[in-house]
Amino acid sequence: MSSRLNRKDLTKQQEGLLKLLDSRELTLKELKILLNTPKITHISQRVYDHVKKGSRVKFGVMSDTHIGHKDFDEGLMKSAADTYRKEGIINVYHAGDILEGMSGREGHIYELENIGFNEQINHAEELLKRHFDGLNLFGIIGNHDLWYKKKNNGGVDVGEELDRRIPNFHYLGEEEADINFGDGITMKLFHPNDGTAYAESYKIQKMVESLEGGKKPNILVEGHYHKSLYSFIRNVHCIEAGTICGQTRWMRGKKIPAKKGFWIVEFEKGKKGIKEFTPRFFPSYQ
Repeated sequence: MSSRLNRKDLTKQQEGLLKLLDSRELTLKELKILLNTPKITHISQRVYDHVKKGSRVKFGVMSDTHIGHKDFDEGLMKSAADTYRKEGIINVYHAGDILEGMSGREGHIYELENIGFNEQINHAEELLKRHFDGLNLFGIIGNHDLWYKKKNNGGVDVGEELDRRIPNFHYLGEEEADINFGDGITMKLFHPNDGTAYAESYKIQKMVESLEGGKKPNILVEGHYHKSLYSFIRNVHCIEAGTICGQTRWMRGKKIPAKKGFWIVEFEKGKKGIKEFTPRFFPSYQ
C-alpha cells in the first residue's frame, strides 16, 4: 500500500500512521488514538488546527509536572489521567515544564529525584506511556525544559525527544503555541519565564493586556507560576494551569505557594465565538 505513495509529501503524523498500518498489528487502543487525534497542521506563528465536528469541545489541561524533582506527584498525575478517561476526554494539553531540568543554581541538585537529562527523560517516557495510554497529550516546553537546550548551549530539545519516543505525545513548540478549534475560536498555551507576583491574577492580567486587539485568543492557558485561577479579561477566558509538583524548598524560601491540581475545560461554540465556557479545577490537598 505505502509503496504507491510519495512519502516525501507526507507529514510526520501521516508517516507515523503509515508505519502503523504497514505493520498490520494495531491494537484497539492504537486504533482509538489514531481515530481521535485531531488534524495537526503547523502554519505560521505556531498555530495548530484541532478542529472537530460539533459545537461542544472538551479537553484536559495540566502544567508544571517537573518530573525529576522530589516533590513531583506521580499520584496526582495518575489521578488526572484517570479522571480524563472517566470524563470521556481524549485530548490533554500540557502548558510546559514537563521535566524539572538542571538549573545549575546552588543546591538544586539536592532537590532532584532523577539527576541529569537521561534519568529525567527516561522517567518521563515511562510515566507518560503508562498513565496516558489511550490519550492524546499535546505539550509545549517551559523554562525548566529549556535548561537542557540553553544552559551551556546544550541544544537538547525535550519536546522533540518526547515526541520521538512517545506515539501519543505531540510537541507544539517552545513556550507558546496557538490552537485553532474552528469557527474562529483559538486557544493560546503560554509558559512565561519571569518571576511570580504578589497578586495571583496580576501576571495573566498583564499578559492579556499586552496582546493587540484583534489578535487575542479566545482562551489563554498559562503555566509557570504554579497558580490556579479562572478569569475573564478583555473577552479572553484565562486559566492559570496549576501544577503537579508540590511546593519546593526554593519556593518556600521565596514565599511562593504551589496550587496543585489539574483542569477539565468544556465550551460551546456560538455564532460570535464561545457561547458558554465551563472550567473545572480538580485540586490536590496535602
